[in-house]
Amino acid sequence: MTALIVILVILAVFYLIGLIRLGGRLRYGAEGFRIHILAGPVKLQVLPAPPKKPKKEKPPKEKKPKPEAPKKPKPEGQPGTVQRLLSLAPGALDALGALKRRIRVDDFDMTLIWGGADPASIAIGYGQANAVAGALWPLVENNFKVKRRSFDIRMDYGRSEPAVEITAAFTITVGQVLTLALWHGGKLLIQWVRSGRPAARPGTKDQRQEVKA
Repeated sequence: MTALIVILVILAVFYLIGLIRLGGRLRYGAEGFRIHILAGPVKLQVLPAPPKKPKKEKPPKEKKPKPEAPKKPKPEGQPGTVQRLLSLAPGALDALGALKRRIRVDDFDMTLIWGGADPASIAIGYGQANAVAGALWPLVENNFKVKRRSFDIRMDYGRSEPAVEITAAFTITVGQVLTLALWHGGKLLIQWVRSGRPAARPGTKDQRQEVKA
């Protein structure tokens, strides 16, 4: 009974870890770009980078020249690295498509205040901004799960130039990342190993049959 309880507790812990969401938050405005990495409730700033503590300079060490290792001759008929990488392209595209379907847009906020030199140019720019937003946003909703979105596009005749502020957060669960890594990563690994096998030379099979005869 005790062993069963321990197993259930371990499974519950793994299940809860799998629900943790990983991702990033992007913010753009008058102050520039701000990027944070999200891991559950933890938020780590990436851009602008936090100031680093000055390190004490150490005297450079003399590097001893290492003898060059002799290059092993490539077996005849073995494909090159570029050919092997190209063979992974279909599987990699499949993995990217699966990743895209699992990424969730937790929130997307855009505030665009259109200003200009005269009222006519402001009105034209305002109409074009609405048209672009209306054309591009369905592409986002068709490719990602969107939890919350907010658009605020307006005119300001007192401004001499437009101002924009965008905030977006994208996340995916730990469980989804592990599932994708195991499933698609395993298939890519198998394909990579198979692609490294030397190609059979034409006529080898017929020659063996003649020898047996």
